[in-house]
Amino acid sequence: MITLKFNADFMGTEYKIDKKDLFIGRSPDNDITIPDYRIFETLPLITQNARYRTLRHVSRRHAIIQLVDGKYYITDIGNDGKGSSHGTFINNERITPGIRCELKSGDRIRFAEVECLVTID
Repeated sequence: MITLKFNADFMGTEYKIDKKDLFIGRSPDNDITIPDYRIFETLPLITQNARYRTLRHVSRRHAIIQLVDGKYYITDIGNDGKGSSHGTFINNERITPGIRCELKSGDRIRFAEVECLVTID
C-alpha cells in the first residue's frame, strides 16, 4: 500500500491508496483533490483566498499514480494528457510529462507547489 502525507491546512494529513489507478488534481472528480474540498471549505474565507494563489497551479487532472507489477509509478498527465502546466516533481526534479516514473518510500512529490511525502508498505 502507498500513503501520501501532506502538511497543508487544505489537505488531510494522509491518504492511503488502495486502487490500481489513482487520479490527483484540482477537479472534484479526482480520487484525491488538491485541495481536499471537504477541508478547504471549512477554512475561513480569508485563508481560502490566500491559498488560492498556490492551488490555482494544480491542474484539474494533474497526475496519475498506478500500481503495476507490485510497484507504484506516477505520470504527469495534465488536463489534456500532454502534461500539467506547472509540473509534477519527484524530490525537486521535474518529471517528463507522459513518462511513468517509479516511486519509492521517502520520495517527495510536488504537484505544482503542493508537496507530499510517499510511504510504501
